[in-house]
Amino acid sequence: MIRFYSSLAAIFLVALAVISAAKAQPTDFLDALASIKSGHHDCPHCMLAGADLTNQCVKQGNLEGADFDNARLVLMCMSFADFKGATFRGADLSGANLAHARLDGADLTGAEMTITSIKGTDLSRAKGLTQSQLNGACGDADTKAPAGLTVKICD
Repeated sequence: MIRFYSSLAAIFLVALAVISAAKAQPTDFLDALASIKSGHHDCPHCMLAGADLTNQCVKQGNLEGADFDNARLVLMCMSFADFKGATFRGADLSGANLAHARLDGADLTGAEMTITSIKGTDLSRAKGLTQSQLNGACGDADTKAPAGLTVKICD
């Protein structure tokens, strides 16, 4: 009987931890926007479509699977952050710093990338990139482009 209650208590604690972790992440647009603007760099799977995050910083943050579609991310510090599976369709990344960011599976279809720093970034598994986007961005010898595309090297 004691073993049963001990097992039940352990299951309850695990369930409570999962629920608490889920509640710790912003669940809607306004919560996610406030979280980033207050200096929190982690916001995985956040819904930030259409947000204005100009001059915000998420350096080294976890934003895996986040939705930045049609967002204004101008001059945003995004270096070394994890954007695996995130979407940036139609986003304005002008002047943003994506140096060394992780973008595996990220969708950059139609994103504006004028003077966007992609130095040291592996874009080989990013989706929706065009040569025109890469021509406006700034990379270096360590930047990797998807097959058939090349990166403009900037000093």
